[in-house]
Amino acid sequence: MKNYPYYLYTSIGFTLLYLVISMISIALLARTNFENILSRNIDSAKQEATLLQALSEGPSNEGTKNQLRDRIQKSINSSDNQIIYYSIIDWSGKYVCYPNKNEIGKIPTEQDALQLGSQEELNGKVLFDFLMKNPNASSSSIILLSPIKESDWIIASHINSDRVLEDYSSYKNSLYSAFTLIGLIILLFIIASLRVISNYYQKLLVAKSSQFEDGVLSITKLNSSLENYQKSLEAFTTEQEGNQVRKQEIIEESGKVDLLEDTHKIKHRMLTYVRDEILPIATEDISHIYVENTITYIIRKDGKRSTSGESLDQIYSYLDKRFFFRINRQIIVAITAINTIIKYGNSKLKIQVRPASEIDIIIGKNKASAFKQWLDL
Repeated sequence: MKNYPYYLYTSIGFTLLYLVISMISIALLARTNFENILSRNIDSAKQEATLLQALSEGPSNEGTKNQLRDRIQKSINSSDNQIIYYSIIDWSGKYVCYPNKNEIGKIPTEQDALQLGSQEELNGKVLFDFLMKNPNASSSSIILLSPIKESDWIIASHINSDRVLEDYSSYKNSLYSAFTLIGLIILLFIIASLRVISNYYQKLLVAKSSQFEDGVLSITKLNSSLENYQKSLEAFTTEQEGNQVRKQEIIEESGKVDLLEDTHKIKHRMLTYVRDEILPIATEDISHIYVENTITYIIRKDGKRSTSGESLDQIYSYLDKRFFFRINRQIIVAITAINTIIKYGNSKLKIQVRPASEIDIIIGKNKASAFKQWLDL
């Protein structure tokens, strides 16, 4: 149901665009087609008029002319329903032969003479433009006049404008029907395609959302475990001096027994350097330790920085593993300095510490499980 407005707007947009394109295309196709049809009919009219001229030349006596007139009348009889048809006019301006015999002897009206310019300039485009601008033109309009040599007859070529406009309208309606059918097929195809594509991407989004939610839950759980562990260590540190038994119980409750080290291996202070000055630092004041350009930097919780001549391996060997975790070959982080844990990439974690580190603290995929285990996850 939620995708229906999307389908509706898509359908409306496509329909409007298709209507504009169709209207322009239909007008151009219909015009081009009928200009070509009229051009062919004009050429055909000229050829047939020339043939009639050749057949009508010669006879001068009345009997022969009557026979010729009867033959012509018989050949053109009832042909005025065609796009182009012919008649014979004498020099007095009266019809001698005409498809409709009732018109014989009558004089063509002014409407029968199309004002199209010279016959040499007549073509399909000129005739089409004239008929479109004059839809009420006479259905017996004369477009060509061809005098017969040695005779007082003139062959008149007529255009049936009603037939042309009727065929033109019928052709446009056919185009409208064809374009409508094609448009409906395309629209159905587009809607079906959109449905398939939207369903596909919706499944991907659901999967991504599920992964994201799982990641959020995992990170939330990780930060919660971090907070609980930090509280446990704070409680442990407060009571460890006065109650060794309680110390052992807290360690067992937090599940960190495997992290215990012999007391003689753990140092609570270390020597560092600030320029040429030797500065002792309590390990509980350390936020994180990192190596950059072969120099080991010690960052205290108050933000002050000093250096050490020892390697990261040496330092980590005597630190309390309950309080410090080696993120990678470059960084060691104190549990109490970790502020938040966020997801980084697909399977990596990013640690944010207090104070902020000058380098990114990234736990790789292989180390992430050990880090979670360290936090009792």
